[in-house]
Amino acid sequence: MNAIAVPIDDARQAQWASKQVIEIYRREPVQVHLVNVQHPLSRHISQFLNPRDIRAHHLETGMGILEPAIKALDKAGVPHIDHVLVGRKVESIVRFAKEHSCSQVILETPSDGLLSVFGLGSLAGQIQRAIAANAAKTGSS
Repeated sequence: MNAIAVPIDDARQAQWASKQVIEIYRREPVQVHLVNVQHPLSRHISQFLNPRDIRAHHLETGMGILEPAIKALDKAGVPHIDHVLVGRKVESIVRFAKEHSCSQVILETPSDGLLSVFGLGSLAGQIQRAIAANAAKTGSS
């Protein structure tokens, strides 16, 4: 069974991604990994907090963001595995997809607009470029 990674950052994206995943799953069952990446707290803040509390905070926040997608997939009968990661978004998603042998990363691709002029672009564009670069390094497609 193929695996797909579905990065989600907000409720609007959760709604869009849920629809895409349901359509994909109806065509061919896949293993669905919902993924939210939380930015790490700065060490200036984290030095005053218990590491367990920090992990709990990231998990609670991330699961809250995934909740609309979880509900939609549950309602549609699409099984999924939910993940909250902590780190830099692009690198974390690319590493996750590779480690879990995901054949696809489901990304909404809005226009990059002015940001592309500065080499930034959308998160989706950055992830696509990072996956392509990683594939070129390892010699896989």
